[in-house]
Parts: sequence; C-alpha cells; structure tokens
Amino acid sequence: MQNNNKKEKIIDAMQRLMNKKSAQSISVSDIAKEAGIGKGSIYYYFESKEEIINSVIERSHAQIIEASKQLIVDSSLDALTKLQLIFKACRESSLELFRQESMNFFEKQQSALLHRRYVEIMTTSLRPVVADIIKQGNSEGCMHCNTPEETAEIVLILLTVLLDSPLVQGHPEKINSTLSALSDMLEKSFEIEKGHLDYLHI
Repeated sequence: MQNNNKKEKIIDAMQRLMNKKSAQSISVSDIAKEAGIGKGSIYYYFESKEEIINSVIERSHAQIIEASKQLIVDSSLDALTKLQLIFKACRESSLELFRQESMNFFEKQQSALLHRRYVEIMTTSLRPVVADIIKQGNSEGCMHCNTPEETAEIVLILLTVLLDSPLVQGHPEKINSTLSALSDMLEKSFEIEKGHLDYLHI
C-alpha cells in the first residue's frame, strides 16, 4: 500500500508540474522535489520521465477505458450497441483531453507529443475490446470482418486521431465530413446496414 501511495505521489507531482510548465522542461529532480521524495525513488517506480507522463495520461482516462472493457462481459448488449458505446467513449475521452488543454494542462510546445501518446495508449488499451465486439458482431451476423484485431487497430487509430483536435488542425466541418466518410467506409466494410454508424459524425 505504501509503495502504491508513493507511486501515486509521483504521478500527482508530475501532473501538478505539467499544469505550470511544459513537460519537456520538467526534470526528474523537479518531480522528486514536488513529490517530497528522493530522486532515487523515482527510478524505483519509473524507468524514465516519459513513463511518468504516460501514467498521467493513463490515469486520466482509466475510468473510460475500464468502462469500455466492461462492455465485453455484458451479455445484454448486442455488438452494434457496444460499438456505439465504445466510439462515444473515444469521443468523450478526447473532449476531456481538449478541456484539460484549454485549462493549460498541456503546454503548447508539448501538445503534439502528449496527444500522440494519448492516441497510442487508447489504441493499445481498446484494441482487444473493439476486436471482441467485431467478433461478437460476426457471430450475430450484423457484421462481417475476417481480421477483427487488425481492423480494430486501424479504426481506433483513425478515430482517435480524427477526434483529437489538437493533432488535426482542421475546421470542425472538415473533420465531421471526414468522420462521415469513415462511418460510410466502416458500414460498407463490415456490411452494416447504412445509417447505423451515423452517430460518429452527428
């Protein structure tokens, strides 16, 4: 328990420091000082500063990721409903990240790097979830996909990048138009009845 508390203190310290200045300018010594622990303790729990940054992002979205994973064991939901919920979770997660940035959570010069890590974390965490949903859809006959794992990764990369506005420097209408094309592509690829994925861009 004490070890977990110290690890959380390090993550808390990093998040506080990132509210004040860019992650690039924060040193391990800064983190140790902010956390009130020795510098050596940092490396006991984390291999690098980048790993601490990843932990900050992971913790920020842990609730959404965990809720998404719970979809798999919910036998009362069909695959199309689960797919809608997972895509909405991606949108909510991205909006939360954007709100944090507007409150100076991520300094501008580090924004692209941190958001890219967010996309990597979300894709890695949700790939098996979306793959299982696609497999369920295949079993139910409402989807047709021969490569669930690979398709899940492609879809999540496209979706998280498109929804992550700091990465995509485009007008909202253009982004929505691209999301409309994505939903049309997925409906055709999965042989899903047209209109079932309209929530992606509405």
